[in-house]
Amino acid sequence: MRACTAADVELLAALEPAGKNYARSTFRRQEHGECVLLVAWLGTTPVGSGELEWSAVPELKNLRVAERWRGRRIGTALIGAAEQQSAAAEAMEIGVGQDNPAARRLYERLGYAPTGRSETFSYHYIDNQGVRQAATEAVDYLRKRLGSASPLI
Repeated sequence: MRACTAADVELLAALEPAGKNYARSTFRRQEHGECVLLVAWLGTTPVGSGELEWSAVPELKNLRVAERWRGRRIGTALIGAAEQQSAAAEAMEIGVGQDNPAARRLYERLGYAPTGRSETFSYHYIDNQGVRQAATEAVDYLRKRLGSASPLI
């Protein structure tokens, strides 16, 4: 588990569908101090990632674990790494899609509690076949007080 390095970017980008450009654009944001792209590795294989965006309350976004590696505590490890990176902050937030109850259960098990804030986003993305798609997603935000097991709402 480590922050993405310049040497990692092209390997990560090569694994993306054509036109996605997530690794490169997020790494540029990391270089500008806006976020850190955390990457989970098994040997030389990236198996998951999460984008920790710096704000008054740091937010972990785009948490992903490759499907074949799910259920092996990689998501938990990524969240732990994000919490360590955010240790100077009072709390950390994670947004979870309302259609993703498994992720929500994980976050709540790790001490995250609903803030009462929800948002709906419409956006475009590049799917695994390299095709541009439109999506609308409803997200609930959960927050955890850092350095303590009790949630901060």
